[in-house]
Amino acid sequence: MTDSLLETMQKLYGGNIWPRFRPIEPGPTEVQGWNGDHPSLARLGALPGDNKVVIDVGVWKGQSTITLARAMKKQGINGCVIGVDMFLGSYEHWDMPDLFDRHQGRPNLYEIFLTNVFNSGLTDYILPLPQTSINAARILKSRGIMASVVHVDAGHEYDEVLSDARAYWEILQPGGLMIGDDYHETWPGVVKAAAQFSIEIGLPMAIESPKWIIQKPV
Repeated sequence: MTDSLLETMQKLYGGNIWPRFRPIEPGPTEVQGWNGDHPSLARLGALPGDNKVVIDVGVWKGQSTITLARAMKKQGINGCVIGVDMFLGSYEHWDMPDLFDRHQGRPNLYEIFLTNVFNSGLTDYILPLPQTSINAARILKSRGIMASVVHVDAGHEYDEVLSDARAYWEILQPGGLMIGDDYHETWPGVVKAAAQFSIEIGLPMAIESPKWIIQKPV
């Protein structure tokens, strides 16, 4: 387990959260998702840095989180990935019962995420933060946790995306990279919000469809 993960877990939880975890039996057969294995994520995860913190906002079942962490681990980087999500799904998922099970009405996405991380052998790099994106940003800021990379992929509406970009820009280190998902005509709210955020901060976007990327000045 990396020093970075241990330090970050101590700040958030007061200790290691993984020793008592037991995966779902039988475990999920695939780490299903959308654009979570995009090559830009592996590239940004593999960028060098000591005590590197990556924040993945909107993780679903862990595909993007695992891609980021796996790239980091392959390079032997002292870092960690924080997976932020409510783990309840979005409104578009509510009528897709084949994507998850419900127990007493609650989707079991948190258990699926943890199991996928466990089965991927990445509990030494990943920790979950089950919160709304804005609450999570406030918690991280209050604990002095800053990121070198933030992946924004929670909401798809204009106000949600713009709000998340603003909140996580505050805890992005100088020189850090913000990458967002779903920059595509299918999601006009995302496209509009990314463009508005780029204008607000006066910095250009790089597009690696369907990802948008902005680097914070040093």
